[in-house]
Amino acid sequence: MNKFKYVLSLCSVLIVSFFVSGSFYGSVHTPSGNPSKEKVYPIKGNTSQLKYYFDALKDAKNKKVRIGHWGDSIILGDILSDSFRRLLQKQFGGNGVGFVSLVPEDSPMRLSTIVTSSGDWIEASLFKRNPDRLPLGINASVFTTKSEKSWVSYDVGKYNKSIRNYNSIHLFYANGNSSGEVKFITSNGFTKTVKLESGSGIRKVSVDFPTPATSVKLEFSSCKNIYFYGVSIENSHGVYVDNFPIKGNNGIGLQDLSSEVLSDFKKLQDYKLLILNFGVNVLSPEHKEYDWYMTRMEKVIAHIQNSFPGTSILIISTGDKGVKKGGKFVSEPQIRNLLKAQEELATRTGVAFWNLFEAMGGENAIVDWVNSRPALAYKDYCHFTPEGGDKVADMLNEALMNLMNK
Repeated sequence: MNKFKYVLSLCSVLIVSFFVSGSFYGSVHTPSGNPSKEKVYPIKGNTSQLKYYFDALKDAKNKKVRIGHWGDSIILGDILSDSFRRLLQKQFGGNGVGFVSLVPEDSPMRLSTIVTSSGDWIEASLFKRNPDRLPLGINASVFTTKSEKSWVSYDVGKYNKSIRNYNSIHLFYANGNSSGEVKFITSNGFTKTVKLESGSGIRKVSVDFPTPATSVKLEFSSCKNIYFYGVSIENSHGVYVDNFPIKGNNGIGLQDLSSEVLSDFKKLQDYKLLILNFGVNVLSPEHKEYDWYMTRMEKVIAHIQNSFPGTSILIISTGDKGVKKGGKFVSEPQIRNLLKAQEELATRTGVAFWNLFEAMGGENAIVDWVNSRPALAYKDYCHFTPEGGDKVADMLNEALMNLMNK
């Protein structure tokens, strides 16, 4: 049970489902790439600004196309992001998981990457406390160590059959000092030690391997008070989908990421599509209307647009969420009010919008997803199983490709 210590905060029903179904770690989940049997729910809103993303895809064989996927616990464990990534890499090339937080809180859940560490890393994030007000990264987290020697290791994972190896890793940090250094050690014996630079802003250390590796260990020396954000694990030109889960968040917290940090990540990574996948944490019987949420999220979208010029933005609405009523599960009564606010948010800010609730099947669809075999959602009537993530990724990708190929 200890290996699930980071997952306990999701909900007891979800955790029980992991063990009972045996599916989370017990099988490999591969997006079908086939059209959904249901009618594909279209992307709406300002779809013209998706041109930045579509134009980049057309040249993916010659460069790296990056997608950032922010979301709440719906995408914990790389759910949905991983499925979307594999679909796109199959179509447009690329091999690697992209950005991974230095020591991700959801690492016990991840099939795409196995992360182990020295255990002495201190995390500040939007979800956890940040008493020293350290600058959070694009992943809404930052990591520090008080030890003279610390380490982190990244492995492709035995359940991940689509990513067998990688040939480069990129480390993101800030507040470097003249004595800090990182030693990179790959599974095939390659080693390289890099001195970290001092200076302002986000820095990136890139290390290419002479032969592809299945794992790499980073040994940190004299790195006290340096801010580390994560690594990007890559292989070649193509598409990379970076998973940025923020457990318990509703998206408003993204405004706390500084424009300077976001602009630095834009320069270093040049994201062509940013996805905001929130909503389930906003739903409450206490709220009859969600204008307050739309107003606050308008500022968030403006903040992101200012930091990422020339980047397409897509809002994915809340999916269906079940509540028990009269002995059976039904859709949360206020969900359509939230959906209306989220679609209006996209209209007001000039971004694209995809209604996940309708794509799932609309009213009470979550019941069918839970009862499906294999199950597409867990019995908390909220979170997707890996198979459910596959299905959502299929539908999302098809909706985007329909637009691109018009």
